Amino acid sequence: MIRLRQPRSDDKEIMRLIRSELVPYSHTAQTDVALTMRELPKRLRQGVTFVAVRRRSDPLIGFLHVVVLGNVLYIDMLAVHPNHRGSGWGKRLMEYGEAYGISQQCSTARLVVDESNPGAQRFYCRIGYRVGGYDPHIRCRNMFKPLNAKPFPGQETRGGGGASNSDPAG
Repeated sequence: MIRLRQPRSDDKEIMRLIRSELVPYSHTAQTDVALTMRELPKRLRQGVTFVAVRRRSDPLIGFLHVVVLGNVLYIDMLAVHPNHRGSGWGKRLMEYGEAYGISQQCSTARLVVDESNPGAQRFYCRIGYRVGGYDPHIRCRNMFKPLNAKPFPGQETRGGGGASNSDPAG
């Protein structure tokens, strides 16, 4: 299941995933890991974080942090525990995050992916993202995807009615 982040129970594992799965690829984070880790609680308070778990009380499988600015959904961080890669959790988190963006009237999703992480680049391309440029200062590819109106996963309507774009937090 995918649910909203619960800081008290989720943040320790989110921080561990960031340190083990994201920081090693980040050119900018590697220069000052301690500063990066200190800034993360504030960063997580800005935007929305979704977490993947098998059952509500199970350990975290992965997370997605997004920020909406205007009509753009920014995919800030996505990490899936290595034991669960290839099982569809990253794709499900992204679908949920994109549906959230649509519910917030976003027309485009954007993200940056480190050049040293070709696996992530392939993943994003497989789910419809395209390279829109390269930033040599942070050594990242800028990627984007137009968002089409669709309901949150599991909230599709039946009988030909319109799609529901309700907020999962509501």
